[in-house]
Amino acid sequence: MAFSTDESTWDAFLAQWPLERLRTMKLKEYTKAGDKACFTYWMEVRLDQYGSIWGGSAFKFGIYSRNDHAPKPGDGSSAYDADYGWYRRFGETHDAAFEAVRREVIMVAEAARAGSLREIDKSELGPAYRWKIAFHYQDRTQPRLFPGVFLRKPLLHACGLSDSDKATPQSTLYERAASLRREDESLMAFSQRVWRDWVMATPLRIPMREGAINNGYIPVNLASAPFPDSIRGGNTADEAGEPVKFRTDTGWEFESDVRAPSGDSGRLRARFGRYFQERNVQPGDTIEIRPDDDGIYVITLQPKGGSSIPLASDTQSMTKPVVSNKPDSRDPSMPVNKILFGPPGTGKTYRTVDESLRILDPAFLATHDSREALKKRFDELVDAGRIRFVTFHQSFSYEEFVEGIRADADGNDSDGTEGGIRYRVEPGVFKQICEAARSRTVAETGSGIDITGRRIWKISLGDANGDGQIYDECMRKNLALLGFGAGADLSGVASRKEIVERLRAAGEHVESSDYAVTALDLFVRRVQVGDLVLVSQGNLRFRAIGEVTGNYMHVDRDGVDTFAQGRPVRWLRRYEPARPYTDLMDSRFSQMTIYEPGSIKQERLAALLAPEEAESGEPEARVLIIDEINRGNVSRIFGELISLIEPSKREGCAEALKVILPYSRDEFSVPRNLHIIGTMNTADRSLAGLDVALRRRFEFIEMLPDIEALRGIEVEGVPIDELLSRMNRRIEVLLGRDYMLGHAYFMRLEKTPTIELLAEIFRRQVLPLLQEYFFEDWQKIAWVLNDHQKKGEALKFLRQSTAGTAELFGELELPGEGKMWSINSEAFANPNAYLATITAPQPAKAPQAIA
Repeated sequence: MAFSTDESTWDAFLAQWPLERLRTMKLKEYTKAGDKACFTYWMEVRLDQYGSIWGGSAFKFGIYSRNDHAPKPGDGSSAYDADYGWYRRFGETHDAAFEAVRREVIMVAEAARAGSLREIDKSELGPAYRWKIAFHYQDRTQPRLFPGVFLRKPLLHACGLSDSDKATPQSTLYERAASLRREDESLMAFSQRVWRDWVMATPLRIPMREGAINNGYIPVNLASAPFPDSIRGGNTADEAGEPVKFRTDTGWEFESDVRAPSGDSGRLRARFGRYFQERNVQPGDTIEIRPDDDGIYVITLQPKGGSSIPLASDTQSMTKPVVSNKPDSRDPSMPVNKILFGPPGTGKTYRTVDESLRILDPAFLATHDSREALKKRFDELVDAGRIRFVTFHQSFSYEEFVEGIRADADGNDSDGTEGGIRYRVEPGVFKQICEAARSRTVAETGSGIDITGRRIWKISLGDANGDGQIYDECMRKNLALLGFGAGADLSGVASRKEIVERLRAAGEHVESSDYAVTALDLFVRRVQVGDLVLVSQGNLRFRAIGEVTGNYMHVDRDGVDTFAQGRPVRWLRRYEPARPYTDLMDSRFSQMTIYEPGSIKQERLAALLAPEEAESGEPEARVLIIDEINRGNVSRIFGELISLIEPSKREGCAEALKVILPYSRDEFSVPRNLHIIGTMNTADRSLAGLDVALRRRFEFIEMLPDIEALRGIEVEGVPIDELLSRMNRRIEVLLGRDYMLGHAYFMRLEKTPTIELLAEIFRRQVLPLLQEYFFEDWQKIAWVLNDHQKKGEALKFLRQSTAGTAELFGELELPGEGKMWSINSEAFANPNAYLATITAPQPAKAPQAIA
């Protein structure tokens, strides 16, 4: 993305295309194939240096001049003649469409000049295109729009909102983002910062095509890639850019620049033929590139459709027989409450993967021992919403864990109009997963469905709180009914204009810009046969999934003139109670009656519609992982629910309990198919300090350093298992077993047994941890490292000296030994220093005198 500080081209554009000229602009001035002076060519190409809207369909301009004059059929949304293509929503002829498009362009430019950004949100032009126009026509003495940032997602990221947010107007995003600009920061610099912050936080996803796979290269677009600008190179190796480090999910590490001689499109110079072969990359698979914490760019394969492709190291484990006598993860009498506790670095969080699979997919755990395969299956369950992860901390509260009141600013009502600040009860992670664990399928087709290429719509079937009969009627009659439009019959309408005419004829007082017209236009004309619909319940749940099986139909509801607009639907799934939105997406549903959500996770939806999902109809088991459970105020976080998590008090058990939640006033219980796994670092707080009520309701599993895991690892003759064992015995004597060092700190040495890595572990992890344990008591740290017994200063990690104290204090008698400590950096690169930590060489004894 370009952020040029040279505004001369911008000046030239405004000189040729002042706002006044837009009012008399002709169609051939607006768009003409091959004309580099037309308005659309300026917007897409000549002003590209101030933010690109390059690529995609030419329909983004509303109407465009065709290079190819061959006959081409249109469809419900687009139209063609010999010279132009256009969106039907702007008109049925190219002249009518242009007049509508020109009005939109003028409106956007005038609103931008006047600073009325909210008016621009109402434009029917494509989002990036209308904001590109607005940027160039804004008042340059008081700029409010940022060059290059014409998309929602960078602005959402800057404002701290989810990239799936559809409710917040883009004008509001610009206003909020503007407050982040520093006083001394230029508009271009700020825009570039917003863009780069988003790029670095968003992985680059590259759909792979057959040509790229056959030729062994990965294409990239530098405009959206998280790489430094210096990576850009030319055609030949002599013109190479500055390479960066990459690592693939097979462990291959290399350096490469990007071969991009012109423009932003290029490819990594390194070749990937062998990698593609090892990972069996197919057309339609996606390559994901993401920077990690060490500055290395990690390349991973995301197979098409989310199917699992084992690594070569997994092949052997994939052939193991399936264990048939596996425990049933849905056994209602066996809810799991357990806490894994132990010193830091003992693999508690690592162990939660195995514990979760033992509950949710024991067959997979029994037949796989590859860490990569287990973690991938774990991630699949997380992505499906069956595993939730939360970390307790000192400020974590009941309101975040169970439920609390949240302020919702600039929300949208179901009619599409802006609302003010409203307060709502928001469920926390615990309440969400309890509701998900309770939900079951009560109706289904019994067969799977391919969702590839289908559009997905969210729809409200009546008010979730008051119109339950509408939802029931829809389910019973295999219909979707819309409440707008009164009793008007909209059969055969071909435009928004006709919808308005029909509604007015039926006595409705509407304008073309009203949300009711938009909703009806979507429902009647945009929704196609084969599309999928999600029925929401409020904005936090969904209760049905269906497939549209027919075109619009006017429904006679026994003379009632509401909910007369219908579409035939085959209901694929129904859920009672409704499932939480987190089972499908990361952001809440909008209040709008009908819209196309962009944040649906395709793999989650496919899993819900899979045949095996439909077989039992029983609620799925769920796992909640609470990391660092002892760091939060457990009594405050769980509140009255501390009793409900006890296995015998779960829903459906003989001693089941329910409570009334304080904010929502809902009756609440904990389902018995919810399993809770906590982790606890004993060095943070002793087990004795944990809430007694919680201790009584959990099984505790101690995890101590696993010395066996380090067996056989040597670094230049230093046995790592003995090194850790000896230091831990000393720590246990001085502080206790809660403060030992975990084996996980040293596991990297298994693949890289070098003295450099061992030194890094000691300097950056072991020594700082010992400083924390002993509160900077260097004498005791030296005892743990056995420095006091080492022969020779070169072997000591810590040195002490009294030199210079007299100069500082004179002849003053200092408390203690009055010695200063320093770190001996050279010792960390000396294998003998570690050997002496295990057992220091003893000085030779003087010969005994013979009597």
